[in-house]
Amino acid sequence: MFTKTSCVVALLTITLLLGSLGITFGFNFGGGGSLVFYFPGGSLIGELKNLNVPIVDVRSFNDGILAFGGFGYGIVPGGLYSGGFGFGGEREYTTTDGTFKVSVGGGFGMGLKKISFDNVSLFASIGFGGIDFSIAKKVNEGKTSLDDLKNGQLEGYLGANISYTAASIGVGASLKISFAELSVGGIMFLGFSKDGWTVNGKKLTEFNVNSNLLLSYSLFGSMAFGF
Repeated sequence: MFTKTSCVVALLTITLLLGSLGITFGFNFGGGGSLVFYFPGGSLIGELKNLNVPIVDVRSFNDGILAFGGFGYGIVPGGLYSGGFGFGGEREYTTTDGTFKVSVGGGFGMGLKKISFDNVSLFASIGFGGIDFSIAKKVNEGKTSLDDLKNGQLEGYLGANISYTAASIGVGASLKISFAELSVGGIMFLGFSKDGWTVNGKKLTEFNVNSNLLLSYSLFGSMAFGF
């Protein structure tokens, strides 16, 4: 479903390697680890209600999407860090029209600045990359036979997606414990979609609120290992 799945997989692989190094070394040169994002539902600025996802009504904060991913970064001149992160997640919603799956996935390169106070650090990041949202309806439930496949009536999902070129701005705080670092924070995504919502590359019609601008945010937590 995600056009950036390969980016997510690559970043997860990198962070696993960084994690194995982190058991021996510290955070003097960089680090990497796992990420958990939460894209809240609701109607405040940046929440899922404002993304104009068709059909599904994500009016409550608890109607958000949980996404998982990884990140890695290394030190560059000037006391800055350079790296990247990726993520992907989905959630099913049941409406009067059926069952729908809403998915989110993305990958970003980023620059990071840390200010440390002993074991506690404050940090800010700026990134550039892409983020996708999709919605798909579950169809033909229970149809899993060979004849269903031949007739094109197999159980599955039919959907539309929107892809944004985006910038990310994040802030947070971290606590270093032994060889690991725990972080929490928030990140804002600002983006533009050239094509809007599409179905197999064709514009989704009869959708009158098809905004091509992205203003969204996510809360996140992470565990990093350094080297």
